[in-house]
Amino acid sequence: MKAALLAFGTLGLMAQQPSGALVTPPGTLPGGPLLDARDQQALLLGATTAKAILAHRAIFRENLAKVRLTAGVKARWKVVRLPFTLVAVFGSWCGDSHYQLPDLLALEADPNPFIEVHYLGVNRDKALDAALWPKGCAPQTVQRVPTFYLYATQPGGAQKLVGTVVENPPRAGQTMAEALVELVEAASAKSL
Repeated sequence: MKAALLAFGTLGLMAQQPSGALVTPPGTLPGGPLLDARDQQALLLGATTAKAILAHRAIFRENLAKVRLTAGVKARWKVVRLPFTLVAVFGSWCGDSHYQLPDLLALEADPNPFIEVHYLGVNRDKALDAALWPKGCAPQTVQRVPTFYLYATQPGGAQKLVGTVVENPPRAGQTMAEALVELVEAASAKSL
């Protein structure tokens, strides 16, 4: 057994020692989640879900309520018929994540069965254990958050990184939902 096995929950992390005893890591409240060093708010770390993100901080719910997906963007998201894995690496402490991630949450509210979405929360150091990446997806070095990594499923099930959107949409005036749909569409066109 490893010296410290990390178990990620919805609101933080705890370390389990070889003896099996749970130890509160530095920067946490006794028996509580890891807190951000700057704002003293709980961090959402590791693999998580849309539901957990929305329960974590009110800012995600507030910004999701402001997202207005056009019928065209929704239709373009739903028409994709090639298998992809979209990995969203975000910081629950990050203003850009607060603003950009709700667009993906809105897209995923009406899921496309061909696009598997995964959320990975990181601390300010952006370190992410390679074991947390979805099966078959090569772990990436995270420089900025949010970063959206798109993997295409190859024959035999292997995953190939085919594109990213880093921090903000690439074009002025573009929403993150539009940028992500364009990313998937471009990868689909290359696969055909």
